[in-house]
Amino acid sequence: MSRRFFKHGELHLVLLSLLSQRPMHGYQLMSELSRLFGSRYRPSPGSIYPALEALEVEGLVEGEMEESRTIFSITPAGAEALAARVDDVAALELRTGVRLVGVETLESAIAKFKARLGPLAGLIDFATVAPVLDRAAAEIESQYRLPNQEDSR
Repeated sequence: MSRRFFKHGELHLVLLSLLSQRPMHGYQLMSELSRLFGSRYRPSPGSIYPALEALEVEGLVEGEMEESRTIFSITPAGAEALAARVDDVAALELRTGVRLVGVETLESAIAKFKARLGPLAGLIDFATVAPVLDRAAAEIESQYRLPNQEDSR
């Protein structure tokens, strides 16, 4: 039984993530995948181009001929789809140890936090964890408190 590196839909997420950073043609994407995942995943034209075609049909990427190659770029709909799946991207990054998001946001940091603690959900005692989370939130707030902001506690 062959074991696939990417779970269902993850290759599409990876391609969208890469294209959100800059437009690329298929072989550039394959090169980037090889760089990111090393020997754990070997991209091939037989997997990358059908995935790009599917993303194009969905309107998430668009291809434009440039010389003899098609340069793919993410569409606004693709950027929205990627943003809507921030939790899935975080889980993929956690599972593979590869950073896909070009720019970290608060949403992606929280998604990674959730992905990391998700497997412990049934084991965690809320009464023990709640004060830890409150202290972390208070520390973050203290670093970014706006002038004239009242202490809401």
